[in-house]
Amino acid sequence: MKAWLVTWEWIGDHAKRDEKVAAVFNPRFSGERVRELVEALYVAENSSLREKLTWAKDRTSNPYPAEFERINGVRWEGRIHCGHNPNLYARLVDDLTVEVDKDGIDKATWKERSMPKMGGGSH
Repeated sequence: MKAWLVTWEWIGDHAKRDEKVAAVFNPRFSGERVRELVEALYVAENSSLREKLTWAKDRTSNPYPAEFERINGVRWEGRIHCGHNPNLYARLVDDLTVEVDKDGIDKATWKERSMPKMGGGSH
């Protein structure tokens, strides 16, 4: 199935998460809606209660806002990053499936989409 897939990404075991997949969203959701959801998820999972309250009152207070990826300086709403080690990475994927292994643990597989070619020409 096609979906917005949100995964935790990290460098080093100190930042490792137990679950790689953080969320799956409907592929018809707009990039902006997913950006807002990813930022809320990051704050919910990585902030103190005081930081959560501050963010709820003023979303610009978040030191790690969710941002769309840029390709040759052009904003692309197909990929979103939020946070700092660990960080959340949201993108549209194809062929997302979940199978249960012999230990009863869900295992997700998916196909990453290619990045579009955008801008970057000479003026």
